[in-house]
Amino acid sequence: MKRLLIYPLALAMGLAACQSTNETSSQKDLVSIYPDQVISDEFIGNGVEWSAYPHADADDAEWGLLMNDAKWQKVFDRLDFMQPRIARVMDQANWRYLEGFDDKGEPILNFESQEMKSLYKLLDYCQEHNVTVILGEWGQPYKVHDPQLHMEDKFTGANDPNWIKIITANLKNLIQDKQYTCIKYYNLVNEPNGYWASTDGDWEQWKEGITMLNASIKEAGLSDHIAVIGPDATPYNNDKSKYTGYNWAIEAVRQLGDVLGAYDVHDYPQKDFVRSGEFGQHYKEMVSFADSVNEKPFIFGEIGFEKYVEENIKRYEADSFASPDSQLGIYDYDYGVDMADAVIQAMNAGFDATLAWGLDDAMHTNGDSGNKHQLKKWGMWNILGTELTGDSTEENIRPWFYTWSLMCRYFPGEMNIVKSDSVPAKNVRMTVGVFGKYMSMAIVNNSDSTVNFTVHPGNLGEGATFKKFLYTEKQRLKDENGFPKPVETDLKGSTALEVEVPARSFVLYTSYNY
Repeated sequence: MKRLLIYPLALAMGLAACQSTNETSSQKDLVSIYPDQVISDEFIGNGVEWSAYPHADADDAEWGLLMNDAKWQKVFDRLDFMQPRIARVMDQANWRYLEGFDDKGEPILNFESQEMKSLYKLLDYCQEHNVTVILGEWGQPYKVHDPQLHMEDKFTGANDPNWIKIITANLKNLIQDKQYTCIKYYNLVNEPNGYWASTDGDWEQWKEGITMLNASIKEAGLSDHIAVIGPDATPYNNDKSKYTGYNWAIEAVRQLGDVLGAYDVHDYPQKDFVRSGEFGQHYKEMVSFADSVNEKPFIFGEIGFEKYVEENIKRYEADSFASPDSQLGIYDYDYGVDMADAVIQAMNAGFDATLAWGLDDAMHTNGDSGNKHQLKKWGMWNILGTELTGDSTEENIRPWFYTWSLMCRYFPGEMNIVKSDSVPAKNVRMTVGVFGKYMSMAIVNNSDSTVNFTVHPGNLGEGATFKKFLYTEKQRLKDENGFPKPVETDLKGSTALEVEVPARSFVLYTSYNY
């Protein structure tokens, strides 16, 4: 829900840091914060796409049971710092609980398989750490991901009652039996408007399946715990589809407002689209339309950057472990700036959560083949780097973890995302979150010049103490674990903040403490 809220008391906070004593900002360089003008008051927080390592989750998996307790703990330790508020956990029935069919053609379900126990380990973490989970299946079992099994005829599409039935059985197991209250949304078919989807862009098939699943969830008595989310659409559209990717979202709002509990979309934009600020404006129109019809959470389910550009193609072709479904910018400093820019624009556009694709290279391979030379390299690390590539440095934290982890950690779901003036400089953007006396302010400068301006937060929180984090190519402090470390920790409140943001950099100020 996004609406203007007037607080009964002025929220107080001042900031003082990086003061420039040799320059005085002109009036046009003033940026004010308006805590009474709320962009999102149902903010969930930001997070990641996190799968339960389907190639390394069992003795008979393609790679064997490589995800042992030590590997899981290494991932958990990093997430403990990041504090993601939401995780999209996409899976596949035939990876986890669907073991085949009996002589009568009835599905054989096993909720205590080794593969399911791997999923439970992931969900245990989310449950313990209050991480909202979007659970889902990539597509129709045996159609997209296991073509070699020639079992396409076992299900007839997203609207097959038999598929809906086993999904509901799994949800009853997870929510009623296992008590995973962290699971809030279910995503039926990844990017159903795409040519790669099991629906092959068929709007009517997907719509019917979504409606059937919603009814099945209600009949099972689960509707107080979980809702269906959609359309999960992408701009990269199937020409056979009834609607464009953008209009899948619009039509989902128009036609399925009484079925969907939340909306979501994906995008992998060109860098220039984000750096120019057009990305945020494009999606602000979409979210504003949805809010005008019915106010429900709107989530950016996947965000990354376009992979089919010349520079990236050359890089993945030269990497013996990368598939064409990879983004090698993950190794670069500036990917951290661009991803921060994207999430800042998404938050200002009104999205209630934004999820990065993806957490870990070890999660997926191209075509789900299990070929370690066809990894989907999009991650903040490869937790199985030693085992899969022979290179232990692949397990190291990559640069973009720095900015993304801060945008998760210091913008918790308790915050309202509030309005502020536009920064008076090209390609510089800011987003602000407020929770009681606490505030976080993130600024990205995606230009080639250092920018100076003055932030006026009004009477926000006098006496508060702030931390400042700085991400530049030459300076990004880290602790012994490789986690972001503030450049200043004891900034006292005042009435204004003189901000200096270096070219191609990210700065975050926060008074929020754990």
